[in-house]
Amino acid sequence: MIPKFFSLGVETLLKIICEKIIIKDIQIINKINNLNGIIDQLNIKAESIIFKKINISNINIQIRGPVLRLIFDNKKFLIENCDALIHLRLTSENINKTLFNKKWISLKTSIESFILMKFQSIEINKKSLYFVPLEGLPNIDTDYTLQYDETSILLVNNINKEKLSILNDKNINVKNLIFFENYIDIELSSKIIIN
Repeated sequence: MIPKFFSLGVETLLKIICEKIIIKDIQIINKINNLNGIIDQLNIKAESIIFKKINISNINIQIRGPVLRLIFDNKKFLIENCDALIHLRLTSENINKTLFNKKWISLKTSIESFILMKFQSIEINKKSLYFVPLEGLPNIDTDYTLQYDETSILLVNNINKEKLSILNDKNINVKNLIFFENYIDIELSSKIIIN
C-alpha cells in the first residue's frame, strides 16, 4: 500500500511541475522492504513531456537514494537529496516547438546570428542538423552537429568548426549525446530537489 501511495505522490508531483506529461511507468526499488521515506532507486518512464517550455519526446529517469517526504501540514510531497540520471530523446518536432516558444526566443535569435540566417524550422537528417530558411529548402551544403563537454552542449558548424554554446549549466553534467537518423538522445546527470 505504501509504495502505491508514494508512486501516486510522484505521479501527482510530475503532473504539477510539467505542463504536459504522459507517465508510462513508475518503479520504486527498495532492497529492504521497509519503506520509511528513503528508497534505493526511483525509476520513471514518460513521454510527450513539456517542462519549462522544453518539449521532450520521451524520458527515462533513474533517481538514486531519494528521500520521499509528505508534509501533512502543507500537503506537499517532496523528493530531495538525490542524484538523477536522465535519458531524453529529442525529435525535430520537439526542438522546433521549443525554439519557437517565446520563452526561448533569445536562444533562437542567438542561433540565427550564429548561422547568419533566419530559419523557419530545424530538421534532423543523416545525423546532422539542417536549418530551413524562411523561404526555400534547407542549405544542404552547411550542416551542423552538437558536441558536449561536462556542463555544456555546443552547436557546431561542420564546415568551419565554429561553435555556439546552447546549454551551459553547472548543475547538469552531460554524460552522452548521440545523433540518430531522425532524433537525438541525450544522457544527463544532476542533483535534484523537487517540491
